[in-house]
Amino acid sequence: MLKKKGYYTLLNRTKKTFHSNILKQDYEYCVLTSDEETEEAYLLYVQDGKDYLELGKLENAFQNLLEKQPEIARKLVFILVHPGNSMDRWNAYHHKGKKFKQYLTFMTEEFLPEVEVEIGRKIVRRGLLGDSLAANISLNIAGMCPETWTHLLLQSAAVSEKDIEMVEQLKYVQWLVYQTVGKYEDEYVSLLTNENLYILTRNRELHEMLVKKGARIVYSEQEEKHEWRFWKSDLMNALEFFLFTS
Repeated sequence: MLKKKGYYTLLNRTKKTFHSNILKQDYEYCVLTSDEETEEAYLLYVQDGKDYLELGKLENAFQNLLEKQPEIARKLVFILVHPGNSMDRWNAYHHKGKKFKQYLTFMTEEFLPEVEVEIGRKIVRRGLLGDSLAANISLNIAGMCPETWTHLLLQSAAVSEKDIEMVEQLKYVQWLVYQTVGKYEDEYVSLLTNENLYILTRNRELHEMLVKKGARIVYSEQEEKHEWRFWKSDLMNALEFFLFTS
């Protein structure tokens, strides 16, 4: 458990392990909250959770929110999921990965129900946050049960045509979506597959499809590349969207 002093409150970070019978492996995850528990919870599932803590400095962003808007920020509960090494991540987060479909089933049928029983609070918002491939898996998790989710926070989503087709097959969504991408991200080439992912182009296509399906979106293209410096600087905007957009 980690505690940091803040103007109004402290942060609690609890590291846990979840065994998946579907995937037959353990996953590390963290629960991050303020230590002043509220009856209602704004629950945010974060893929690439370890990176958001270490590279995105999510705790600092959370502390800033608590200092600016303590009453509402205390409702935040972060569930930060770590997928494993880079190959584990690709296999779980990419639709061509060996464990992609199983990971979606694991998150939807195993992980969420058990974690939310443990949280034991009234969940009034339920969102997903991810960067790059973590944004892609977040989109696909939401697509499994669209009515379950209120908010999607997508930073430089590494989506493919197949993932956009998944959205096209949905009847209608009421998601509130924060979607941001860098103007130079069509230049990014995957370090694992050596393929150009055309991230800017695909995000423009995804944005059009989400609008078509009824999502309410804040969409922005920024003078940025595909890197953590961008997502870290943009994180407060994404979290404020989750807190204040309804």
